[in-house]
Amino acid sequence: MTDFTNRPLAAPGLISYRCKGRYGWIMIGARDHDDAMREAYRSYKEAKREELEIWDGAKYRPVLE
Repeated sequence: MTDFTNRPLAAPGLISYRCKGRYGWIMIGARDHDDAMREAYRSYKEAKREELEIWDGAKYRPVLE
């Protein structure tokens, strides 16, 4: 079985992000970092920006801001 949390899942036109949640990764499609965090908070109120990752075309990497 392929681990779907290690590949991009965003709909066309959005950027793939993921953020750590209580039970694993929260997979997110968003326009930018702020939009991704708003979506992460909808699933997990304790989401942290330092745990947000973005798909770079080959793998997920931390969002450093």
